[in-house]
Formats: sequence, C-alpha cells, structure tokens
Amino acid sequence: MKVKFSGSVHYANGVPMPNVAVRIFDKDAAGKGDDDLTITPGLSDDQGRFELTYEPLRYLDYHTLHLPGMSDHTEKASSLRIPDLADMYLPYLLFNYSVNSTDHQHTASLGLFHPEYYLPVNPAVDFLPSRDGFRFANSFSGYFLPYSTPAFMTSRKISSKYGLCGGMCAAAYDLLLAGRPVPREIDVPRQGSRLQRYLFRRQMDSLGGLGQQAIKVAQWTSLPDGTPLGTMRRTADEFASIRNKLDAGNLVVLALIYEHATSIKQLSKLIFSNHQVLAYGYQQDITGSIEIRVYDPNLPARDDVMLRCKPVELNEQDAVSTSVKVTGYQTSQLVGGEHHREVRGFFEMPYAVVKPPEKI
Repeated sequence: MKVKFSGSVHYANGVPMPNVAVRIFDKDAAGKGDDDLTITPGLSDDQGRFELTYEPLRYLDYHTLHLPGMSDHTEKASSLRIPDLADMYLPYLLFNYSVNSTDHQHTASLGLFHPEYYLPVNPAVDFLPSRDGFRFANSFSGYFLPYSTPAFMTSRKISSKYGLCGGMCAAAYDLLLAGRPVPREIDVPRQGSRLQRYLFRRQMDSLGGLGQQAIKVAQWTSLPDGTPLGTMRRTADEFASIRNKLDAGNLVVLALIYEHATSIKQLSKLIFSNHQVLAYGYQQDITGSIEIRVYDPNLPARDDVMLRCKPVELNEQDAVSTSVKVTGYQTSQLVGGEHHREVRGFFEMPYAVVKPPEKI
C-alpha cells in the first residue's frame, strides 16, 4: 500500500528551506537498523514544500521458523516466516541538508495533521552593529532576577542598576531574522515598557531555566586561566563549534568571562561583572590568531569591537610525566583597534529564535 505524504520544511525562524532531502523511516529496537519506508524520496522546493511516497507495511519485521520433518529439504519449504508482533510502528522523518558545504541530519515525528517542520538552523544573515544593534547602552534600573538568588550571592548588596546584555543580543538577532529593524530609540527603555519586558524575557532565556547558564558563568569565573583545564583551554575547545556557526552565516551569543574569583565571597561580588556579546564574524591570520567581530551592548553603534584570540601553549603532564603541548586562547577585547580589557575566556550561550512583539 503506497502512501503519498506532503509537507513543508523551514528554518527555525519560519523561512522556507529549499533543497532538503526527506525520507521516512520506522524506528526499530536497539541493535536493529531502522526500516526505510521510502519509495520515492522528497526534495523541498523554494517554498520549502516536498512530497514523497512511502510504504507503511515495510516497517514490519519477521521471524523465521525452521520446520523439521519436511519432505522437501529446500530452505524455503522447511521454514516459515511469521510477523514479529512486538514490532511497533514508530515512523519518523529524516531530513538531510547542507549548510556551508557541511552535511547535517535532523529527525522529527511524522505529523499527519500539522506537516510543517522546523530545522535547528537559521538562514545566513548580514549583521552590522551600527545598523542592527540597539542604539541605547546596556544600563537598566532595578533588580533583574525573578527568582531567589543562590545563597552565595546574598552576602552582597544588590545594585540598583543591572544589564540585559544577553537579552539585547538575542533580541537583535530575533529582529534581524524576522526582517525587522531594531527600534531607533537612543534612551534606555523605561521599566515595564513593552521593549524592556521583551529584553528581560530574552535575558531570562539566555540564562536557561532556573539559571543553568548563570551556574556555568559562575564555574568559569572560578576556574584558573593557563592550565589544561582552565579558561584558555576551554575557550579553544568552544571556538570549534562557534567557528562552524559563524561560517554558516549564523550569529552566536557569547558569555565573556572578565572576572576571576577564588572564593565564594569573591564570586558573589564578581559574577555579575561578566558580560554577553553577539559574535557575527571572524578572521584568522597565518599565525593562528583569531579576531572575532562582536556587537557589544555596552558599546552601542560601534562596528569596531572585536575579540582577539592568540594561541598559547599550555603544558600538561601525561601518565609517564612527560610534557604534552596543549593549546589555549589568550583573549583580549579591542575597541577601535585599541586594547579595551582582558577576557579570561568565553563560551557559547544558548539561542533559540523567538518572534519579536509586534509593537516595540
């Protein structure tokens, strides 16, 4: 029984995604290969639409029973194939697509009534801070955390000023993906305004549920710098994923670790002095040094802000006490080509596209 299935495939922000190959598989038990139900695969067009043909009954596995005492000794005559009644029908779609000449796969449950599928990738964008970043500086009044702070943070007096740097980075990316300009205001939005609430929401998104990313910032703030497990080495490891996303034309929200705490008391004072920026491009020279171009909400309308990462060797002792060379990144932030401040390390913060409010 052949079945035709049609649907549409989109980038995460809803834009139709062309040239995505689509097949339908049935998930089998662990250790077995999934059954390919596809007869004619689909390929999405410029509107993201695809159509394919598949055979649902291909999902069923069989057991072979050998029957003794048969007069005909051929294998076919002396065996019996019966359906595996424990084999459940669990169809899913497999999407194969390429981003920046790199192949990717994504799976999704077969949806018969809402056949729209969104892949975990956004279309390439062209970002420029002076055009696509907010015009006001990252300085808001009040107290921004909507939940109780961990005990180690309660020993300090909370400032009446706070930043929404992560929210501003995510919102700028949201607006660009939606094809909408950022608001033109140069004054910080007032507390409780639609724009301030949107930035606040996106700040909370950047910290993760119950502030998991704040915990990661705290962990990095407490790490040493130049050891094989310190911030320099971890930054070099992080950049591999960041590079791939920038190569694909995607933007990446980065947590910058400025501070170093060696005690809980220091951490409670310093953790909020770290920062988030939005990376939108990079270049690498023949020495291996990397310059990452970033939008910094603390420095509005500046296109000349970057992170300079210089590779450095860190010594690691192996099991026989010989030195092993490990590479890390020594990072500094530049503004207008001049040194702005040292950055102990950085890592990627989570980003999932959100549709901006209609009126902000």
